[in-house]
Amino acid sequence: MTEVSSSRPRSDPASAAAYIATIAAELSRLAENHGLTTLAYILEMARLEAKGLEDDPRAGSEGGSSRRGGGT
Repeated sequence: MTEVSSSRPRSDPASAAAYIATIAAELSRLAENHGLTTLAYILEMARLEAKGLEDDPRAGSEGGSSRRGGGT
C-alpha cells in the first residue's frame, strides 16, 4: 500500500473529498484482494461519492441540492 498521510486534507471540502476518495480506493483494492467482494463494492461506492464531491463540493452541502433523489 502507498503512504497517504502526507496528503492529509486541507480545510476545504474538495480536498477532504479527494483524500477520502484516495483512501477508499486503497481500502477497496485491499478488500478485493482478500475476497471481500461486498466490502470492496461498498468502498468503491464511497470512492465514487467522494470523487463526485471532489468535483462539485457544493453537492454535499446542506444548502445544496441533493444527488440522492428521495422525492419529486
